[in-house]
Amino acid sequence: MKPNSFTTVVIIHILICGAFSVLAQATALAQEKSPFEKQREVNTIVAKYRRARTDFAKKEEAVEEALEYGTPAVAAVLAAVEKDLNPQLIRYRGDVMKRAMGHYKKRTTGSNLDEIVKLRQAVLALKDREGLTKENIVSVADPAMKRLEEIFIIDRQEVLKGADALTEQRQRIGQIGRLWEKCAVHVHEATPAEDESPQESPSFENYLQGEEKLAIGMAAPMDARTRAVLSANMQLAGRIDREEARGVLALNLTRNLLGLPPVVIDLRLCAAARDHSKDMETLNFFAHESQVPGKKTPFDRAKRFGTSANSENIFMGSTDGRVANQAWFHSPGHHKNMLGNHRRVGMGRSGKYWTELFGK
Repeated sequence: MKPNSFTTVVIIHILICGAFSVLAQATALAQEKSPFEKQREVNTIVAKYRRARTDFAKKEEAVEEALEYGTPAVAAVLAAVEKDLNPQLIRYRGDVMKRAMGHYKKRTTGSNLDEIVKLRQAVLALKDREGLTKENIVSVADPAMKRLEEIFIIDRQEVLKGADALTEQRQRIGQIGRLWEKCAVHVHEATPAEDESPQESPSFENYLQGEEKLAIGMAAPMDARTRAVLSANMQLAGRIDREEARGVLALNLTRNLLGLPPVVIDLRLCAAARDHSKDMETLNFFAHESQVPGKKTPFDRAKRFGTSANSENIFMGSTDGRVANQAWFHSPGHHKNMLGNHRRVGMGRSGKYWTELFGK
C-alpha cells in the first residue's frame, strides 16, 4: 500500500526534526568549553580583581562577575580577597590586643580564688565522666566557661569603646569583608554539609568579632610558660593556613581559662592533619578511619609524616578555625581530646574539612 500524502509529510517532518536535533547536539558539543578555556576565564576574573588594587568599585565588579560565572570563579576570587584581608586582620588584631592590655593594667578584680577553682574543676571533671553527653557539656561547662570569661576576659565592647582609630580601621576592613562574605556565602551554599544538620552561613561581622575576642584573650592574664608558647606559635603561624593558626590559638585560650598548659604547634602534625582533611574532601568521606592505603588510623597518618599522635578530632562544616573548636568543645569525644594531657598539636584544613591531631 502506498503512503498517502499526509503520511509522507509526517515522515519528512520527523526526519527534518531529527536532523535538526542531531545538528543542535553537535553544535552544543562544539561550543562546550574545555577545562583549559574555563580555567582561563576564571584566571581573567581573578586578574581583574587583583588589578583593581585600591579601587573598591572595580574589586566589587570582579566579585559580581565571579558570582555570575559560578563557583570555580567565586572560590578563586575568594582566595584573592582573603590575601587582601589577611595583613589587615593581623594588624587589627595586634592593635586590639595592645588596647586590651592597657585595659587589663587598669583593671582591678575582686575575684574569689575558690570560685575560680570550683568553676575549673566543674569543667575538667566532665572529661573523666562515663557516658558524657552534649547536654552535660551545655548544662555544666557552658555556664562555667561564661563565668570564667566574665572573671578573666574584658568585654569586647569595653575595649572598643571610644577607640576612634580602631573604629575607622574596623570600617575599612569591613568594606573588603563584605566582598569576602558574598564569596564565602556562595561557596558555603555550593558545598553542602556531610549531614543534614543546619550550618551557619558565613558572616564577616561574626568573623571580625571572633578576631577581637582572640585579641582580647591573648592580652588576658596568663603565666610565663603560656605566654612563651603563644609567642612561639605566632612565629610558626605564617607556615600554616591562617585558619589553622586561629584554631590552635582558640584552643590554647580555652585551655588557659581552665588553667591547663598550652599546646605547641607541631608542623608535622599539621601536615598529617591537613593530608587527612584533603583525603576526606577529595574522596567524599568523613571518618577517623581512612580508606587510603597506609593511612588507616591517625597513628598511621602521623607516622607517615615522621611524628606520632595519640588522639584526633575531625569536623566538617566551616572554614573558620574558631567555629571548629566550638563544635569540638560540644562534642563529647572531641571535648575530652581538647582538654587532655597533650604537649603538641597539629590542625589541618581542606575546604570545610578539619582534622586536629594531638601528641604527647
